[in-house]
Amino acid sequence: MDIEEEIRSLQLDSAAEDNGVVNPEEPKAEEVEKIDRMEEDTKEEVQTHSTEPVQVDQKVLTFSLSVPVKEKDIPPPEDEDEETETSKKRHLNVVFIGHVDAGKSTTGGQILFLSGQVDDRTIQKYEKEAKDKSRESWYMAYIMDTNEEERVKGKTVEVGRAHFETETTRFTILDAPGHKSYVPNMISGASQADIGVLVISARKGEFETGYERGGQTREHVQLAKTLGVSKLLVVVNKMDDPTVNWSKERYDEIESKMLPFLKSSGYNVKKDVLFLPISGLLGSNMKTRMDKKLCPWWNGPCLFEALDAIEVPPRDPKGPFRPHDFSFTSAPSRTPFSHSIDLDLGAKMDCEKERK
Repeated sequence: MDIEEEIRSLQLDSAAEDNGVVNPEEPKAEEVEKIDRMEEDTKEEVQTHSTEPVQVDQKVLTFSLSVPVKEKDIPPPEDEDEETETSKKRHLNVVFIGHVDAGKSTTGGQILFLSGQVDDRTIQKYEKEAKDKSRESWYMAYIMDTNEEERVKGKTVEVGRAHFETETTRFTILDAPGHKSYVPNMISGASQADIGVLVISARKGEFETGYERGGQTREHVQLAKTLGVSKLLVVVNKMDDPTVNWSKERYDEIESKMLPFLKSSGYNVKKDVLFLPISGLLGSNMKTRMDKKLCPWWNGPCLFEALDAIEVPPRDPKGPFRPHDFSFTSAPSRTPFSHSIDLDLGAKMDCEKERK
């Protein structure tokens, strides 16, 4: 009986399908085809990734390479900006010449201090060192005179070298010795210079000693002119000394005696020479102009302004070459000598040669 019922139910089901009645629980034919198609695509994709290399459209690749990539703008380092700004400044070698004890090293040291090349702690160290040697007024000179022998004797022996900058110019200081025993060293410094600073002591008796016969003021001026130093600043130093006290009469006296000698040495005193009073120890009229309360009669520039305003003709790289021979020694069989070459780029090359 049960078998007959099952057969009858199957017949009824087949009849219902023939009459167009669809079981709602069964999926539609379109959905079945869509599912089958997705399964086939998935299989093909898996096979492609596992067996075949990836194919890239050449047109898309070419387009992506041709499109420029915008890089992030990175500002240049500050050091490069400073180097670029520094390279734009002109460079001048300035030699300090004059009689011994005129204050050349003190003036040079004061320039370095005022331009920020030396800090206060170093100055305090030099003040203590000078005080221990009972040379309180020499502490500024210790900035330039680094040799212990120079500090003990209070005399510059070798040409000191230092650097400082103003708003428009980079300077190299050449501190030449003033003692007559070291004239060859002075020549080596002056031969490298573009401009000269003649330091004269206004203290009573010191100017006369350096200017009269036997002093180095005259000899240094003549040597500087011979070695090509065409521009000269004559600074009357030690104007703060009690024997001077910023006296205009003393300043005019020194200027009136120096002008004829400078003219006879070949300088155009109206174009190539400038006088100005300073105090190298105190720094008066050096970086800033003179205080009218201290020196009401001076209306000219300070030392830094005068150095910046100097116009030096450019060097001619095709001009004649002139080396300077400044050191000779005698020997029984041969004569070695030191040969100084001042190159156009500002570099100096010393070479030892032997002449038999």
